[in-house]
Amino acid sequence: MDLDGESGRLTAVQVVLPHPVRLPDLTDLREFAADLGVRQETLQLFREVWAQPESHDERRRELSRYAGARYKELRHVQARTTSAGYRVQGGAASVRVWEDGVPVVASVWIGEGDPLYETETGPVHFTGPEGEAVALAAVGPVAWSEGMRMAANLHAGRIVDEDGERA
Repeated sequence: MDLDGESGRLTAVQVVLPHPVRLPDLTDLREFAADLGVRQETLQLFREVWAQPESHDERRRELSRYAGARYKELRHVQARTTSAGYRVQGGAASVRVWEDGVPVVASVWIGEGDPLYETETGPVHFTGPEGEAVALAAVGPVAWSEGMRMAANLHAGRIVDEDGERA
């Protein structure tokens, strides 16, 4: 069903859904879907998205927004990473995203060494298919959104201080 309420049938063998960050009227689409009571087996339309800030300076600041999340033990952040579907390799949590046909890896340092050691997360970094750093201006909207989504997920699991405040 489209935004005008018109129904239609899909006859294609394969249907590819765009990442919600690429949808220009995302708020309207979400509202329409909620009004219709749409349920999705795979979260897509209601998936959390992070839009890229306009300026280069804002983007640089945003990369560190979720850095500094402390975990009592490295194994806790490793478990959170893998249970969310991300990969742990070489001390980093990572997610591979295909942006306009090119693989981009978003990663966050989570620590390495003894799994019982305390650790702290780092900022988000983006690398290309050969492991080279991707310039901030070249990071696409899907890679940005998924990298920030991963960082936010890891940040949400940080330890709570004795005062009840999150560290």
